[in-house]
Amino acid sequence: MEEANISSLPLNSPSRPALTKKALFCLTNGTDLSSLTGGDLPKLGPLVCELQPSQLRLMNPDVLNSAFQEMASCKHIPQQYRADIIKMVHQTFGNSSDWTEDTVESVGPLLLCDKVATSALPNKPWMKDVFRYIKSLSSDPSDALKKKIFALTTTRSNATRKKREILREPTENLIQELGMDNVYWSAGELDKMSNSTFLATVEILGEIPNYSADQLAVLSKKATEAFGPVSQMNEGVVIQLECINQGFSNSDLENLPLPMDIVEGISRCGWTQSQMESLWRGIAKYNNLKAQQLGAAEMVSLNRLICGLSSSEIKQLNISAFKRAVGSMDGIKCSFQILQQLKTLAVAAFGKPSTWTEPQVADLGNILAGLDASELASLDPSVFPFVSRTCIPLIPPNNFAVLSAAQLEALGPDNAAMVTTEQRNLLNNDQLDTVETALTGFRNQAQRAVQSGAPSLGAEGLSAFMKPLLLLLIGFLLL
Repeated sequence: MEEANISSLPLNSPSRPALTKKALFCLTNGTDLSSLTGGDLPKLGPLVCELQPSQLRLMNPDVLNSAFQEMASCKHIPQQYRADIIKMVHQTFGNSSDWTEDTVESVGPLLLCDKVATSALPNKPWMKDVFRYIKSLSSDPSDALKKKIFALTTTRSNATRKKREILREPTENLIQELGMDNVYWSAGELDKMSNSTFLATVEILGEIPNYSADQLAVLSKKATEAFGPVSQMNEGVVIQLECINQGFSNSDLENLPLPMDIVEGISRCGWTQSQMESLWRGIAKYNNLKAQQLGAAEMVSLNRLICGLSSSEIKQLNISAFKRAVGSMDGIKCSFQILQQLKTLAVAAFGKPSTWTEPQVADLGNILAGLDASELASLDPSVFPFVSRTCIPLIPPNNFAVLSAAQLEALGPDNAAMVTTEQRNLLNNDQLDTVETALTGFRNQAQRAVQSGAPSLGAEGLSAFMKPLLLLLIGFLLL
């Protein structure tokens, strides 16, 4: 069972809690969970991540401690369990602000899914290395954790007052140490940076795509102080500045020297629609390009900046080149009008949306948000797990409201978590229940069976449910 691979089971599959329940039954020989030992927990393998709060409460204190330590390495804990598990961790180990280094390292990762719980972890010098270690284990570390690391990195001891104070000023060493976490400097703190420090670290600062407008105003001012007016900047300077270029005016952006071979680097920055339009005009002029001349390679280089093309220019794009390029153009975020034009291009390339396959939907990414209501409704439910997470909030609420129960449930927990308040407000009660099912994996099976007049699990569902269960039982017999 330790070697069991349940990754093929969807996160909201009813087989997951059923397998966990059966595994616990076998480990305890049918008795209650108080008979579990610490040595039993590793035998659960990945099913330890599926333990419910109600099951954890039945364990002896020592076993519960071990369970939390095992669960700390889980990549995913069902969302509906997280709040109760965090509460139990605090009950077991005490107030997290008083935790020792060992406690934070062993069970701290369990708190990272909650912003308040993460913020409550102790602000002590030794915590910086522990937090960095925890961050290295996460594929998507929380903003709260990154802010915690930033605070500890930029806070130093004031020897005269014998306490730690926030004495923040961006230095060359700090900027190099922080990397992408330099985004947490305030505009006022960035303004304290010396010209020499800016010149030494400009490439690090330029890699950050999500500065605020206030931060960009300061950094673009630093750039002109260091390199001169925007009109005099050469290609090398533009490459160094990268995302700091976002702080320049639209007229300045239109006149930047941007050869095609450096465009891809700046395309990932958080440009606004009007900025992308200015950049495209500048790129077209600097490279003597027209929309109809763009091949697949040029489209991939433009990437998100393809949003800067006008509606008439998008109509001129080569369809076969677009078809080859679109899978490599990730994170496109255009105005809805431009998304509609790109959708029209996608229909010309791949056919009607009702015929789109999982790979095609995955390749199209956020362009799916340009589908109208009837086109969205025509998508096969099987493709919805392949819809980009970032696409969900871009779908207009009126269009999102036409999705069927089967389509909504197929979103899965990650996509369902991206549904916006505005989108929810236009859903009926049945649709809201289905979104919750997609999010948590729970549904009222009995109620649905009564409503449909059918059993809650059909032959296919029963087969999908039983296969992993039989494999698990075989594993027990071989122990």
